[in-house]
Amino acid sequence: MSRYRTGFFLYFLLFLCLSVCGCDALYRLLDKEGAEEKALVGDVIPFESNQTVEEVQTLLSVYGYSPGKIDGVLGLRTRNALEEFQKDNGLEPTRFVDQATWQKLNAFNKNGLIVEGQLNVRLIQTLLKKAGFNPGEIDGKLGQRTRNAVLAFQKAHQLKVDGKIGYRTLSRLSLFMKEEAQRP
Repeated sequence: MSRYRTGFFLYFLLFLCLSVCGCDALYRLLDKEGAEEKALVGDVIPFESNQTVEEVQTLLSVYGYSPGKIDGVLGLRTRNALEEFQKDNGLEPTRFVDQATWQKLNAFNKNGLIVEGQLNVRLIQTLLKKAGFNPGEIDGKLGQRTRNAVLAFQKAHQLKVDGKIGYRTLSRLSLFMKEEAQRP
């Protein structure tokens, strides 16, 4: 086949693919991560707020990452926070909201440790108490006794001792939920 015919044939295939499958199919073929993010988050229009992106930013912030202003805009600071979150949690650092990242971000919504984008401090206090660390009164407030219990818990479980209730601290605390559920 001549070079001219090969080029024409490739353009014809591209035209046929776009005609039959549409632009989304070509996008999925050319940019897997971007297409997966679009399926989860929806259209991300520069400088326009997106509710799912706002949820991602909120969860990143709750876990101790810095996505910037919680505004629903998927900008550089949010991408950087996503990459840091992915690295810290054994995920491929794509900087995109892929399925694995979305599942990790929402892991604690299912067990009640995060409710409506906020830490469930009352449940955290209950789990600290079950783990043998006295948070004081179970009142849903992050007072000094709760902070001290978090620090002691982190130290005892070889976590970063910073008093922040981030992803790893929540992961370790959630193990005490499973233990309680398995008891007869």
